[in-house]
Amino acid sequence: MTPMSLDEVRALCDMSVYRNAEQIVADDQLLHLARSDTTLYAQVQGTKPYTVRIEFRDGAPKAHCTCPAARFTKFCKHAIAVLIAWAQSPDRFAYGQQTLVESPPLAKPRGAKRAAKATVERSDLQTQSIQQTLKLAQELAERGLTGVQPAFLEQLRTIAENLQSLKTRRLKQAVDYLTQLIEEARESAVSEERFTRALLRLWLTTRAVEEHFTERRTLPEEQLEEMLGRTWRDKDLQPRANLRLMELAYENIVIETGFRLDISHLIELDTGELLREMKITPLNAPAAAQEIKPARPKPFLATRVGIYPGYAPKRIKIYETLPLETPSATLVQQALAHAHTEWQPLINHYLERLLDPFAPRELPCLLRYQHIVWQDNQLWIADTQGRLLQLTVNVMPNLINTLREAERQASEEPADITFVVWTGSDLRSGIGLEHGLLRHRWLALFGYLEGEDRLWFRPISGVHERGVAPFIFQVQRR
Repeated sequence: MTPMSLDEVRALCDMSVYRNAEQIVADDQLLHLARSDTTLYAQVQGTKPYTVRIEFRDGAPKAHCTCPAARFTKFCKHAIAVLIAWAQSPDRFAYGQQTLVESPPLAKPRGAKRAAKATVERSDLQTQSIQQTLKLAQELAERGLTGVQPAFLEQLRTIAENLQSLKTRRLKQAVDYLTQLIEEARESAVSEERFTRALLRLWLTTRAVEEHFTERRTLPEEQLEEMLGRTWRDKDLQPRANLRLMELAYENIVIETGFRLDISHLIELDTGELLREMKITPLNAPAAAQEIKPARPKPFLATRVGIYPGYAPKRIKIYETLPLETPSATLVQQALAHAHTEWQPLINHYLERLLDPFAPRELPCLLRYQHIVWQDNQLWIADTQGRLLQLTVNVMPNLINTLREAERQASEEPADITFVVWTGSDLRSGIGLEHGLLRHRWLALFGYLEGEDRLWFRPISGVHERGVAPFIFQVQRR
């Protein structure tokens, strides 16, 4: 019986299976290697010991393994691992009769076979979808944006649907973004840097998810929810107690993947740590489950909480609360003590975060600015060092006088605090938010630092002497 070459072994399976098999060999999980004139025998230490038998008939191998996957594929990773070992080190196989006895499988509970089959089929779909994504990314790198045909674009959309069914959230977003760039390129030029960055993000995300699903590398906990939408249980959360919390903003967001997010953005008044209380509701959930999580307009003491794994700001689950007796004006000043007053350290932190391709592409933050500045037909906020940070507000030229008048009035007498509601045309033009910024000299703004080629700040609420006023007071769609 002549040993096979590694190329011959590699031709028997997908590359993902072959890589897993290589890892099994490298980790020295092969035990009791033996052979006869026509058969190889081995035991593989996996989740539990699996027995492998490979018969050679007319020079072609036929594999038998006691693992569940072997029922649905000709060569599982355990069989391929044995063949790799046979190709690399045939002298490791002791010559003689069969030395391993395949014990009959234990009786399985009713329905276990069907569940095992579903698990394997799902694993196969994951592997297939990921391999297709890698292949399409490679083809897209070779073709470029201008070489994409309609059929290729349709393949991307199909892949995105499969990825959504597998709950690979971040990977689906990467595919969707590339699809969007391709469609934009048909109407106007898209920068090569933007396209390259999107393609690189897709490739890195796909490789990380591939390694996770094939058990070659477990994703860090902070990436599990962001990339896979993992559901955490109470026992997975880090317990904390007695946090003095104040809500800086409240949002209701409907996202494309079919969920509504009800988010309270909170600040821990003693440390300045930003946290999020969030309810995630499927849009197809029964009406009884569609109730919106209420806001928390009054500061409170969270006596018992759990902190979710994930990127900062951490998500929090609040179990028990008590009211705070401290005057609101005092609590506002405590919150402001933790606000950023210089933009450069914050920008440096954000740019470092962007180096992680799996981190969220926005950074919630509380900014205490010195001035609102009109420059280059755009609003900016200045820090204590005079550095400007652009606001994502569409200021019309005819509002310059309004800006000057608001500054004059603010210097003479305090303005009233009002809620600013975006509705109808205001949502598109941004005029509602303009008036919100001009209506009052806010003590600080809370919102998102965003962008890559250029950076900007998107405010969603303003802090005043008595608390917080939202700039957006309706369900958003993203």
